[in-house]
Amino acid sequence: MLRVGLTGGIACGKSHVLRRLAERGCRTLDLDAVAREVTAPGSPALAEIARSFGGGVLDRHGALDRAALGALVFTDAEARARLNRIVHPRVRRAEAEWAAGFRGEADAVLVTDGALLVESGVHLRFDRLVVVHCAPELQLRRLRERDGLDERAARARIEAQLASAEKRGFAHFEVDSSGSPADTDHETDALAAALTLLARGGDARALAVERVLGGLVHGPDDGPRGLSPAQLLSEAAAAGGLEMDALAGRLVPPAPGPWYRAAAAAAPGAPACRLGVAVAAWALQRRGVDPDFVAAAAGSVARLTHVDPGERADACLVALVAQERAATGVAPRDGLVASLLPLASRFGGGPPSGRLDAVWEAVRRFPADPEAARSRGARLGGDGETAAALAGLAAGFDAWSGRAAALRAALESVRSGRA
Repeated sequence: MLRVGLTGGIACGKSHVLRRLAERGCRTLDLDAVAREVTAPGSPALAEIARSFGGGVLDRHGALDRAALGALVFTDAEARARLNRIVHPRVRRAEAEWAAGFRGEADAVLVTDGALLVESGVHLRFDRLVVVHCAPELQLRRLRERDGLDERAARARIEAQLASAEKRGFAHFEVDSSGSPADTDHETDALAAALTLLARGGDARALAVERVLGGLVHGPDDGPRGLSPAQLLSEAAAAGGLEMDALAGRLVPPAPGPWYRAAAAAAPGAPACRLGVAVAAWALQRRGVDPDFVAAAAGSVARLTHVDPGERADACLVALVAQERAATGVAPRDGLVASLLPLASRFGGGPPSGRLDAVWEAVRRFPADPEAARSRGARLGGDGETAAALAGLAAGFDAWSGRAAALRAALESVRSGRA
């Protein structure tokens, strides 16, 4: 089963793409429709909204007046966050119940349409993310015509969401709806075919749990902004996935504002690559060997702590190499690293920094000796902790130690609690 998130800016054509995917055999769910159901008259959510925003957000029949509520929340970030805290958990539960109904269909492609998947930091619940976008001037015109808004109100609604150009940085696939409906249908049909192949052709290699544990046991205790590998895995287990808001809550110092702006709040301290092996461990438990998936996860986690695209690409590259080594036991060869550069650059937002060269040299020199790799990596000017973690993927460890037991429990919790 392949879980797909479909997102994009308001009035960019997501609904059209969702309908076309349904026609091509995908199982689809519109989270906006789910939100309408959970806020129906008489629902607990609607009562809570009325208490929080006042009776003016209800129409004369006692139903939610979406236009009145929208006028409040689209111009007030705090009010929007308050509404999301009421509605989002209920929508998420309904979506999880819907997805659970297809667990017996191994080849099913489940597509969930949500406008705020990235903004709310839940995009890593999905195996692939699709972003629908169009030219900015076309988006503005479509929104004004669709909702009867003046230009100022329409721009306020567009600016309340993450810009499409930024959102596309998280995408595995894109659909450009700037052309005719027929053009969009053609792109969507190609997308449906690609998703169907992915659902049927997943990599079946089993996760070498002991190798991943070796990397974690021999790897760092700390990470950027106080977010350690162990904390990352424990949060993933508790939330049933890598939830960006939950991870942002672990940052030191705390970051105000949305998770995707958290990196600007303070200096990161440790390099982003220190979390690479932990992200690879989570991704392997969730999805198996899937380079696109692990790169997207590592890039998103790195955006919590680093504004530098090179640092973020480094984190992606370490996670990709760790995944490959966990599956095959092979040390990072030059050819392997070079083959992974485009994917790391894509989800990091730019090319790697070059600071990993010392790490690769240390691991090639001491492929199964974490302490020696740590020392050599640091001596060459690289991050010795990352070198030790990668060497640890091929090293033995005390399986009865408290550290190993705690990390094993976290990994098992990730697997049993995955969405």
